[in-house]
Amino acid sequence: MNRRWLTGHLPAPAEVRRRLGIGASGDGDGDGGGVRGWLARTFRNPALWTPTRRSVSGGVAVGLFVGWMPIPLQMVLAAVLASALRVHVPVSMVMVWITNPLTIVPLLYAARRTGSTLLGETPRAIGTDAGVGELLRGMGEAWPALLTGCLFWGACSAVLGFFATRLLWRVSALRRWRRRPRVRIRRRDVDRPRRPPPTDRPPL
Repeated sequence: MNRRWLTGHLPAPAEVRRRLGIGASGDGDGDGGGVRGWLARTFRNPALWTPTRRSVSGGVAVGLFVGWMPIPLQMVLAAVLASALRVHVPVSMVMVWITNPLTIVPLLYAARRTGSTLLGETPRAIGTDAGVGELLRGMGEAWPALLTGCLFWGACSAVLGFFATRLLWRVSALRRWRRRPRVRIRRRDVDRPRRPPPTDRPPL
């Protein structure tokens, strides 16, 4: 996995601070208290922004887990968890976007079905002509199953994403290592001065 490519396509530290409402100066006087102050102080750690196999795979795991949670401010929660675990913050914030307007409905439906199966419940069907009270009651009854399913799929996605990222990183590193001798040979051939072709004429 190319570190330069990741650095060029991920949000910069200043952009992350702006999105989270944290001062970009990083001065101690502007840190304040609370979660934002803690994040401002923690964000000074270069390890949170340096793409390594450990930090990127951990950021992927954090982002995928948080992305399954049916809560607002997922990017803030991902940044907090990534900072606490000392993994890559921008990667964790990007990965929460597995839940977006196109995927949120099928993901939550799968989570509810899975949660109902794990809890041994039968999902309650709500008719199209149901009133507001029945709809709210059905949503309230579905929360335990929905949360259970989200936790289950979040944990599974985090584990799979963690090991898949480490595997891809390893494969990419091996490919770059195998290409190094070829590159060196090509550079050596280019830098080597060309000798004039031999001639059959005797020296004068």
